[in-house]
Amino acid sequence: MIGGLGFGGPAGQVALLHRELVERRRWLGEEEFLAAMRLCMLLPGPEAQQLATYAGWRRGGIPGGLLAGTLFVLPGAALVTALAWAHAAGESLPLVAAAFAGTRPAVVALVALAAWRIGRKSLTSPGALAIAAAALAALAGGLPFPLVVVVAGAVGAAMPFPDYARGGLHAAATLAADSSDGIRGTSTVRQAVMIAAAAIGVWCAAYAVVWLAQAAGGRGRDIATLFTETTLMSLGGAYAVVPWALEESVTRGWLEPDERFDALAMGEATPGPLILVVTFIGFLAGWRTGPGQSLSGGLEGAAIATLFAFIPSFAMVLPLAPFVSRIRPGSWLARAMTGIGAAVVAAILLLAFGLARAAWLPEGVPAALPIIVTIVSGIALVRGWASTPLVVIAAAVIGMVVHLLGAR
Repeated sequence: MIGGLGFGGPAGQVALLHRELVERRRWLGEEEFLAAMRLCMLLPGPEAQQLATYAGWRRGGIPGGLLAGTLFVLPGAALVTALAWAHAAGESLPLVAAAFAGTRPAVVALVALAAWRIGRKSLTSPGALAIAAAALAALAGGLPFPLVVVVAGAVGAAMPFPDYARGGLHAAATLAADSSDGIRGTSTVRQAVMIAAAAIGVWCAAYAVVWLAQAAGGRGRDIATLFTETTLMSLGGAYAVVPWALEESVTRGWLEPDERFDALAMGEATPGPLILVVTFIGFLAGWRTGPGQSLSGGLEGAAIATLFAFIPSFAMVLPLAPFVSRIRPGSWLARAMTGIGAAVVAAILLLAFGLARAAWLPEGVPAALPIIVTIVSGIALVRGWASTPLVVIAAAVIGMVVHLLGAR
């Protein structure tokens, strides 16, 4: 249920989880929920899905965690796959193309608001502002995003942010060993190592199958590799790495530049984690593996992208779940997360600028209607007049109406 209703990004999904798990069903206490949330915010990957995985583990052990985490993702993944097929199959249908084109100005508003939301929490000190400015210059100059993130984290860890306890993109935490646990603590560590080893084994086996089967028209191995890296690099939430994943996909020829809008629109307007953008990319990568169009290749690509984007989350949450009770607020790690958060804001700003230029200047000159749609979409979202899916759908309808009027 939560996976199918999880609109509104991580904040909305976490709020929904809190209402269901703490307030209604009382599966978790308030303190345990907050401790689990801190752990999931610390880890790379989609924190809401990881929190659902923890809740499933708490109720039903490892099978419960696997079931809860999987079902949290499936509704959104299925919907994104269906929309990706509609997008790919409808490329030759002007009305479908117009609907997707119509969403692009709204996507500019969505990305700009994400930059504002995250920036307001991340850039809380002069040091964070300086890191963001340096990261923006580095990314605009062509330095790779992973390198910028690593450097920003290292610089952040070394800087004495006065507000690290409340600043940063996430409330960071560290695992502090409790010497009173004795033998039980050793057993828990051994179990965690075994679970992590099993997860790595599953990843290797799945990767071998994809490689040997030449899945997704031979692109399966590259899809699996890229989106495993995407999850492992997503410290600071999905927006930390989605811009990089989109650019990599364009560079590899899996997406056209304008399809970055479509991927983000689907990720924002569908339930589940934003990182399901990778499902859309994987479908198109498999669809376009030859001179024709391959539905089977598209479905394989979507499944591979989704699977390998979420295996790392399970591999991290399930081994660490028993340690949630030992989570304590961090210090150097919190400062590192502040630095990474500043770099994330820079990456989102750069993405917003590129998308705005493409949407507002389609032929090199300002287009009035896209600018108006962006402004109205932003106001509607900020004021709470409409939800994200409704804004995206309204923009698609505007695109279709404009096309029909122009065709007369």
